[in-house]
Amino acid sequence: MPAPDPLPVGPPAPHLGLALGGGGARGLCHVGVMQVLGELGIHPDVVAGTSMGGLIGAFVAAGYDAEQLDEIARDVRWRRLIDWRMSGRLLSTKAFEAWLRDHLPPTFDELELPLVLTATNLVDGQIHYFRQGDLYAAIRATTAYPGAIEPVEIDGALMVDGGILNQLPVDGALFLGARRVIAVNATPLVRDELPSEDESAARRRARLSALREVFRSIDVMQAQLTNARLSFYRPDVILDPVIDGMEISDFHKSAQAIEAGALAARERADDLLEVARN
Repeated sequence: MPAPDPLPVGPPAPHLGLALGGGGARGLCHVGVMQVLGELGIHPDVVAGTSMGGLIGAFVAAGYDAEQLDEIARDVRWRRLIDWRMSGRLLSTKAFEAWLRDHLPPTFDELELPLVLTATNLVDGQIHYFRQGDLYAAIRATTAYPGAIEPVEIDGALMVDGGILNQLPVDGALFLGARRVIAVNATPLVRDELPSEDESAARRRARLSALREVFRSIDVMQAQLTNARLSFYRPDVILDPVIDGMEISDFHKSAQAIEAGALAARERADDLLEVARN
């Protein structure tokens, strides 16, 4: 009796997933986290990202190392392509896509690692997960902060920032088959103190401006939604970089965000190594 044919040998099942949360300029903390992961010899098998975490996640999935990520994060040219203020729109969609073409492949299939990006469908009010097809459109969708960046129309749907419903896509990494997940929360909610009575009237007005109230309200809403989702999709390690005094539009403070991410990762180095090994 002839011996049975051996079972086909496929790629190994993904072990480690990386979930990168949204947060505008604060999301640049992911670059600092990647620096420390590289130092520790930790490399994800799959990546999930939302908003700025989605943009950086795409670069991670494309094979960029920590040094290359740092160079991109500190380059002021790409920041000029996006206007994150509530009064503006994407300055140049064509310019942003041209920048993406200069740095990333056009499709998910051409990435080195599996990637999932989240967006919010304004038509049906549901979370949408991109994992194949046009990578540039998916990045534009996941970073389309409402009121600041133009929504993306795809197959009759109107897509905006995934952080509205899924700020920290641990579930995306699990959907890709990860058995362990490291998550980075770029928008941990910290107490926001009222201005003191001895501050100047102008400073007090600035701190209590309508725009600041909007950003704070969004932070509160997203923090509560994130906590609820994490009760269902729990990462093995969650990093909460503390980035004081930095709003989503403060791209000029990239160094501060990067350093905060690196500090948060170094403080949990032992936990990160244990997750990567088990």
